[in-house]
Amino acid sequence: MAKLEIVKGLGTGSEYEVDQAVILGRLDTNDVPVKDTKASREHAKVYRQGAVFSIVDLNSSNGTFVNGRQVTKQRLETGDEITIGSVTIRFTDPEAEAIKQAALAGRKSLDDDFGGKKKTAGAAAGGGGGAPDVVMTGHQPLQYGRKKRGSPKAGLDFDQISDGARLFIYIALVLVFAGLMYFAYTFVAG
Repeated sequence: MAKLEIVKGLGTGSEYEVDQAVILGRLDTNDVPVKDTKASREHAKVYRQGAVFSIVDLNSSNGTFVNGRQVTKQRLETGDEITIGSVTIRFTDPEAEAIKQAALAGRKSLDDDFGGKKKTAGAAAGGGGGAPDVVMTGHQPLQYGRKKRGSPKAGLDFDQISDGARLFIYIALVLVFAGLMYFAYTFVAG
C-alpha cells in the first residue's frame, strides 16, 4: 500500500497510508495533518486512479510543490517529495515499485534471450509478410477517469480556473448571448 511520510518539518517520522484518497492540510481532521502556517486548511489531495497515484492542489494559498516544482496536478512516483510550506512529505508506493522492477527484469530477460539487442516486431523479427517494423518499448499503463473539461487547444483549461472566475465567465457569456438576441430581435422587428 502507498504511504506518505513526513521527512522534514513538524511531525517528522509520521507515516500515513494512502488507499484511495487522502487530504493534506492544516486541519487536524485531515487524513494527513500538515502543521505549518503556510498550509491551507485543505491544501492538497493525493488520490489513486487505477494503479496511478496523483496529487492535486486544492486552490491553496501558497501552492503545492513536487520535487521543488510548483504543481496544480501531478502524477506521483515512488520517492517524490511533496512540499507544503516548510513540511516535506515523501511518497512511496511499494506495489508500483515492485511492478516496475518486474517489468525491468522481464525486459532484461528478453534482452538476454535476444543477445541484448533491441528487437522489432514485423518482417525483420520474423513476424511475416510486409508488415512494417515496430520498435518494442515499455508501455504506458492506461488511465481511466472522467474526461477533462475545457479545450486546451483553444488555450482554456477550465479545470485551472477558480469557481468564482468560471461563474463570471458563464454569466458574461449569457449576457452577451442575450444582447445578441435583443439586437437580432430589434433588427428583424424593426
